[in-house]
Amino acid sequence: MSEVHLLGGEMLGWSDLDGTHGPGPVRGPGLAALLSVASGRTLVVGPHDPQLLDALPSADLTVLVRGLPDAEALAARYAGSTGVRVCCGSPEKLAGTTPYDSVVALDGLDRLDSVEGTQLSWGAVFDLLVSVLRPGGRLLLGAENPLGLHRLLASPSPSTDSDWAALAEYDDTRPAGPARLRARLTASGLRIADTWAVFPSPVAPAALIGTELLADPDLTGFLQAVLSDQAVSSHEAVSSHEAVSSGQAVLGDGGGRTRDPATGRAGTVPAAPPLADPARLAGSAVRNGIAVELAPAWVLLGERLPDPPTSADQPAARAHPEAERAETSPPAALLVQDGRLRQVRRDPAGGWRFADGETVPSGRTVEDLMVAATLRRDLPAVRALLTAWQSGAAAGIPADAVVVTPAGTWHGPAEATGPMSVLRRLASRLVDAGLADLWPAGELTAVLTTMSGREPGASVDQVVGAAAGGWRELLTDRDRLARELSEARALQDWYERTLTEREDEVKRLRRIVSLLHGTPTARAGRLLLAGARTARRTARSAVRRIRPTD
Repeated sequence: MSEVHLLGGEMLGWSDLDGTHGPGPVRGPGLAALLSVASGRTLVVGPHDPQLLDALPSADLTVLVRGLPDAEALAARYAGSTGVRVCCGSPEKLAGTTPYDSVVALDGLDRLDSVEGTQLSWGAVFDLLVSVLRPGGRLLLGAENPLGLHRLLASPSPSTDSDWAALAEYDDTRPAGPARLRARLTASGLRIADTWAVFPSPVAPAALIGTELLADPDLTGFLQAVLSDQAVSSHEAVSSHEAVSSGQAVLGDGGGRTRDPATGRAGTVPAAPPLADPARLAGSAVRNGIAVELAPAWVLLGERLPDPPTSADQPAARAHPEAERAETSPPAALLVQDGRLRQVRRDPAGGWRFADGETVPSGRTVEDLMVAATLRRDLPAVRALLTAWQSGAAAGIPADAVVVTPAGTWHGPAEATGPMSVLRRLASRLVDAGLADLWPAGELTAVLTTMSGREPGASVDQVVGAAAGGWRELLTDRDRLARELSEARALQDWYERTLTEREDEVKRLRRIVSLLHGTPTARAGRLLLAGARTARRTARSAVRRIRPTD
């Protein structure tokens, strides 16, 4: 095992990597790809997944953690790497060290303080990191959003052991919002190279989207499709990576694999469902241009400007020459789709392209167009959309993941499923959008299936069958079902009241008939009718006897 350098203020029995005291280390393939911007002498502070550290140049790498068990585990992992130095202790011990070419703090600055050292504010730790960054060096900084979607939609949960540090959002030195955060970096002599909005979790992001990409109005549909795909599975992903938020401790290996401490079995502890469907709120944020403000976290890339009087630092300032900067320019977006990482970059000819050359589609999603046509009561447009969608190659892709370009082409980046399941999902989302009063909600799936040109068949549910995305959707379904039940009960009461009235009328008429049946006039009438019948039979018999036979 390589030596652990104790700086002072180390926590002897604390680990941020095993997930027993909090959400575990920051991790994800998107963050690993983003680390390509780091080069030269590199400093990593805070809990980072060892797989992220493997993506960094190991020729001169320093890792700082506050827990001694984490430091020992990292030292054992990199025992054969002579260029890796593992330090343990408080961040103030970094003051006065040799400047670094790159400083990485993707987990932010909240999990750097040690109970054994001085409690530093966010601003003090940030100034410390900037001070150890040489002119021309790069700072990769993560910052959680206290008002991000992950918090606005989270169910109440008990505090974890890692919440002890904590001025958090009440820290006056902590910038509030992305604009103030960028201003803080600029005031410290850093040039903002790029800013990414992180979804769906600050600790385990599946999408990092640049602010320039989010500001492009032509990509509204594509961004909604991406965030819908990530937000629909977000609470499942968060529950697997941040199971401690449910109040149940888990043990892990820093790579997202966990086990229940009570049983020792591998797996994850399920987290509470969100208060509302994150996909719908994320799509609304994109539509209204506030996705950056509501992102769960941000990652900023800052480059320290050379100090004017320090001409002697010219060799150090050439750590990132222009050619190297062009080669290490980060992508505009990093997306994990269908288990693979996709990068988006600006096309020199205009627009945006994936790394494999595919053009990023512009336009709106089928669901957006469906909702707009429904609100206009434009049934022909709804029918045309459904027919074109279900008759094409995107028939098995959810409507919120299919982008219709202005040229009329259809793009569906999501994996295709069965047409019936996506129609049920669309019906559920239309009801959740508050459009139940415009459709027969109990038969909406069958209506959409018929309008799309498909035969409903016996497999189509008459009741919306998609799972709700959160408590809000559950309450919406409950209110809808309560309303339908109330209407059914009112109709049943009307039927019973009408039946009772008719039965009473029949009884009254029977009593009248019974009364009339026993009067002398009625008896005389019956005798007269009986005599008439007898006379008629007698006449018929006499006629038959006197009629000549052939």
